[in-house]
Amino acid sequence: MRRLKAQNEELTRQNQDLNSWKARLTQENYELQRQVQELDSSNGAMAKARAALQQQLDEAKAKLDEESRVSKSHYLQTGRRLG
Repeated sequence: MRRLKAQNEELTRQNQDLNSWKARLTQENYELQRQVQELDSSNGAMAKARAALQQQLDEAKAKLDEESRVSKSHYLQTGRRLG
């Protein structure tokens, strides 16, 4: 009988330990999921910012190409008149 009582107490202690671990792991999992959500949100914002910057870069390149083309054309026309 004493042996059964000791085994019962040991199993109860193990059960309490496991429940404690479960609670800690549940809390840690919640915190990690929150961090993942924050990172996903930041990643989305960065992707939008990158796309906007890429569009600005493309527009600046197109403008520069156009200005270069106009400048070259003007230079060639001026050179012909002088020559």
